[in-house]
Amino acid sequence: NSPSEESEERDKEPRALTYPAYIASLLDTGAKRMAAGVRMDCSSQGQCPRSCHLCHMSPGAAGGRQQSEPVLLQITKAVPIYELVSNNETYQALQEAMMSMLWCSGKGDVIDDWCRCDSSAFGTDGLPTCAPLPQPMLKLSHTYEPSSSLVIMEWNHTEPPIGVRIVDYLISQEKVTERTDHSKVETETLLSFVDDILSGAKSPCVMLGHIPDLLTSSVSMIVRCLEPDTTYMFRLWAVDNTGRRSSPSEVTIKSPCPAVDDVKAQEIADKIYNLFNGYTSGKEQQTAYNTLMDLGAPTLHRVLYHYNQRYDSFGEFTWRCEDELGPRKAGLILSQLDELSGWCRGLLQEAKIGLRRMSLKFLSCRYTDTKAFGLNWVDLGQDVRKACEEQTLTVMYNDYGEPKEL
Repeated sequence: NSPSEESEERDKEPRALTYPAYIASLLDTGAKRMAAGVRMDCSSQGQCPRSCHLCHMSPGAAGGRQQSEPVLLQITKAVPIYELVSNNETYQALQEAMMSMLWCSGKGDVIDDWCRCDSSAFGTDGLPTCAPLPQPMLKLSHTYEPSSSLVIMEWNHTEPPIGVRIVDYLISQEKVTERTDHSKVETETLLSFVDDILSGAKSPCVMLGHIPDLLTSSVSMIVRCLEPDTTYMFRLWAVDNTGRRSSPSEVTIKSPCPAVDDVKAQEIADKIYNLFNGYTSGKEQQTAYNTLMDLGAPTLHRVLYHYNQRYDSFGEFTWRCEDELGPRKAGLILSQLDELSGWCRGLLQEAKIGLRRMSLKFLSCRYTDTKAFGLNWVDLGQDVRKACEEQTLTVMYNDYGEPKEL
């Protein structure tokens, strides 16, 4: 026979293919779906004894006396348990039970995208409790640090696709009255994000920073009207469509010391020196008194500091005030210095205090009935911008001491 005829005869011969090789061939040919979830485990079971007439000898063994080594091939495939059930009713019952465990804590049935709770899954307030209500995580802004009168709070709006629909957030602001005991607080404000802030109804000190859109689920809120050097506690609750509240998320902050313009303080120190220098008329005394009384404690501290640094040889600031204005008026002016805490008074003794100004964008919203366009958190950004105008706010920060190189 020719070589081509011999090759055709070899192709016609049947080929032996082991089962592991068959499974591997499925993966090689791209039929991954047929082999998905299949796991093979081969283990040795020892050698056949020579006395066993059922064992076959290895055909190529030396002398023909080597026993074959049997191998146990175990094949398993992972599938959902309800796919192993052929009965349709049992299949549906298992599927409903797994959906209930996943979205309704096993205490209710999934109906479309909500949970119908069992009679035992209601709280003392009569509200259903089977669908877990996620707790929002309130945090400080990573972009803007708190100032002496302003803080930016953030959280992410998240809700599961089944079981819970969040329709509002509640925000409380409390001032801590005892520095060492944060449990002693004064409740100042409790606002609804939708009814008070988003609608622009009654939130002059709370403004929108960022709202959810197609790119991000972040919500930011700008809280103004804070007192300097004061500890505040903020709480956030999520509210679902049944009126149920989540567990609160808390953030406690202490606002920085009052911001001062040190350049302006130096100019006022020079002005006071010029008014006190030489003969001081009644008009000049009144001008100096009015100027010093209108400064406020932080700037007055810096005026005192710069005056004594530059003009101490002509008399210390406190003595000069009493000498030029009299003890009563000088006492009224200098009593302002005690309005600050020891911490802030110490910072105001730094040789250099820098002033930084940062621009903060916010949404100024006129009154809007949010129920008119509904509440779809994904499309909320487009709806709100129809009723809100983007504006810019200038925020001031102080840097104390000489700047340090990183």
